[in-house]
Amino acid sequence: MVRRMTGKIAFLNYWPYGCHCGLGGKGTPKDATDWCCHKHDCCYAHLKTDGCRIMTDNYKYSISQGVIQCSDKGSWCERELCACDKEVALCLKQNLDSYNKRLRYYWRSRCTGHIPTC
Repeated sequence: MVRRMTGKIAFLNYWPYGCHCGLGGKGTPKDATDWCCHKHDCCYAHLKTDGCRIMTDNYKYSISQGVIQCSDKGSWCERELCACDKEVALCLKQNLDSYNKRLRYYWRSRCTGHIPTC
């Protein structure tokens, strides 16, 4: 979904980005892209609280003319997981112009400051 919306491979370009993209988050987000990831972390945290298996639940979606459509089939968790991923994909697309290559592979030890609440 992220690749289709941004043209970037998520694992290579966003997994190791800033202070909040990838697993977990630490400190204040560095830019708009990092804020997208923080928001995504919050979305996943809410789903985990509701008992969803965010790493193993699967969902179906389609993209037509740049519009992401999550399937209405599947469990509530699967539909909500798709909604979280749709939101981050659109956010990352919206902030492509401010994507900063210097924040790729950013050292998490340099992430300081207040972690924003969800």
